[in-house]
Amino acid sequence: MSKKTVTLDFEGRNIRLLVTTRRKVLRWTSVSLPAELMDQGLIQAPERVGQGLARMLASQKASSRRVVSSMTGYRSVSRMLTMPMVKPSVLDEAVERKIRQEMPLTNNETYLSWQVIGRENGNMRIFALVLPRLLIDRQMEAMKSAHIKPRAVDLRPLAMVRAVNQQEAIIVDLEELSFGVVIVTRGIPEIIRSVAQADEAEEPRAKLERLTLELSRTIQFFNDSHRDQPLKMDIPIFVSGSVFESAEMRGMLAERAGRKVELPQPPLRLPEGFPLASYCVSLGLALKKV
Repeated sequence: MSKKTVTLDFEGRNIRLLVTTRRKVLRWTSVSLPAELMDQGLIQAPERVGQGLARMLASQKASSRRVVSSMTGYRSVSRMLTMPMVKPSVLDEAVERKIRQEMPLTNNETYLSWQVIGRENGNMRIFALVLPRLLIDRQMEAMKSAHIKPRAVDLRPLAMVRAVNQQEAIIVDLEELSFGVVIVTRGIPEIIRSVAQADEAEEPRAKLERLTLELSRTIQFFNDSHRDQPLKMDIPIFVSGSVFESAEMRGMLAERAGRKVELPQPPLRLPEGFPLASYCVSLGLALKKV
């Protein structure tokens, strides 16, 4: 029997569950929670949310052993850093010293994660990520209550990059309570912007307008910072998030941004009618190597 991977995407007040095997989507479901249980991806009542997670797993006959979960990106701080290569014996100390010089860290309130993603011309490129402890600790507590031991936890924007699977891309995410922009060059997320939206009842078109403004500012910032290699106009925008299940909304984004807009095409077999935009992050989680 082939092993199944279960993903849990914590977004806004929603939890999305996906079951895959051999790069094929088998089942999916979602549940919406009241704000007193989870808001903006931050779990308020871990034990009660854990009970809900256990029911979700049981309803989909999903194992609690091979779980990959997501975390919201808007409370995190990420940075691409460059530093001279050092001996492996002092790598950890040197990288963490560099990160503490350039990024806001509060030992009692944050976790630090980093990864060397490239080496060239005597330098290392490092992707560094600072995450709030409360966000991670509450999620771990809820999953423990459901007897879930996640094999990995991933930031939502990084899962999107994996699902889009392009060396050069602009990725936008639009949900009921958040939106975000990711700029990818050479397969690396150079810029990650994640923004919370307080008004769930706001019209989708108004949310799209705010996303479009943030997209324009982010592209301008990237181009100003990379005058020798600005983003080419033929680089498409890949969309994620429940709002972009609407073809009309995708068309409006293309018109406003002046770029081609596409749904991701992850290397997975998807059932007919699968809500790809809503489960883009889930697919990226399923593709994570653990």
